[in-house]
Amino acid sequence: MALPGDVKSLAFDLGFHAVGIASAEPFVEAERVLRERYARGLLEGSGYEREDMHVYTNPRETLPTARSVIAVALSYLTDDMEEPATGAGPRGWMARFSRGLDYHRVLQERLFALADYIQIKLGRPTAIQMFADTGPLVDRSAAIRAGIGSRGKNTCVYAGEYKSWVILGELITDIKLEPDEPAPPDICGECNKCVEACPTGAICEPYAVDVRICLSHITQSKGFIPHRLREKMGTRIYGCDTCQSACPLNKDAKPGNIRGFRPSAGLGSNPELLPLLNISPEEFKAQVEPTSAGWIGRTRFRRNVAIALGNIGDPAAVPGLVEALSDPEPVVRGHSAWALGRIGASDARLALEKAIASETDEQVIGEIREALDRGASP
Repeated sequence: MALPGDVKSLAFDLGFHAVGIASAEPFVEAERVLRERYARGLLEGSGYEREDMHVYTNPRETLPTARSVIAVALSYLTDDMEEPATGAGPRGWMARFSRGLDYHRVLQERLFALADYIQIKLGRPTAIQMFADTGPLVDRSAAIRAGIGSRGKNTCVYAGEYKSWVILGELITDIKLEPDEPAPPDICGECNKCVEACPTGAICEPYAVDVRICLSHITQSKGFIPHRLREKMGTRIYGCDTCQSACPLNKDAKPGNIRGFRPSAGLGSNPELLPLLNISPEEFKAQVEPTSAGWIGRTRFRRNVAIALGNIGDPAAVPGLVEALSDPEPVVRGHSAWALGRIGASDARLALEKAIASETDEQVIGEIREALDRGASP
């Protein structure tokens, strides 16, 4: 039937950079790997649950009548992704996928349009489930089966000339479409540069990531971040690109140049940290929520900003961090105390001594004590 070719043509017209078709058969090997890594603890905190492994790896658990999966990739790389840092204040670092508008929205718009087209083209009701990095399906396995990309040792999917700077999405449908040939499973050969470059050793073996220490995951996780990982975060306030930046294959990646992903549409690559530390709810909604960093919420985002300021060690951050010691959220107070301890100025120590006298949260008290013990002195 003509539909597969029509679907691909429209997908490219809508701005997708890769599209392929896979069968809706279960991803048996993906389920085996997920269960093995779950048993090893590598997926702890990822959201994967042991009892739901069959849901993640079987499209028919989502759509019982599923016959095909249309997999797509969208490049988030732009020519102006690296902005020159200006201004004197300390600056943080945003991963490339988060510098413009929220990629979920950009991807969803195009997937909605593609799904609508299929309905119109068929001229009859059809079942379609859409996932823009939001559903249970193992999207990387779907992309590989659909032939749009191969997996690297950093577990990212490399989609043709756009390499690994892509986001993935799928349409699961009850339409029977001719599947494409799967992509080659290995494109890395003997290269281990991503494994060697990972700051925490999260790529614990080729093609496997321990999410418990993956910095991209850590910036998105809830609660207090372990001390041993805070220094590793450097100035990262959302995401991490280290393994992708170290990859030789990515050096000549073609930018997709989608307008919504340009830094000017969001926070950019190196936002000023001091205005973000005590950002108001209204300002957060206007400045951060439109980006993919918005979903972690104001508390976690400010926690990350405090860590970045502590790692930079600029005394100019002390007044803002002292203000954050009175924040309603213990997570913000605790990480601000840690940052003040790292900076170590005399006014930082005085603020910590004052704060511990009125603090009621035991975890925050522990952070303040440790900061003081670290030697936050003139």
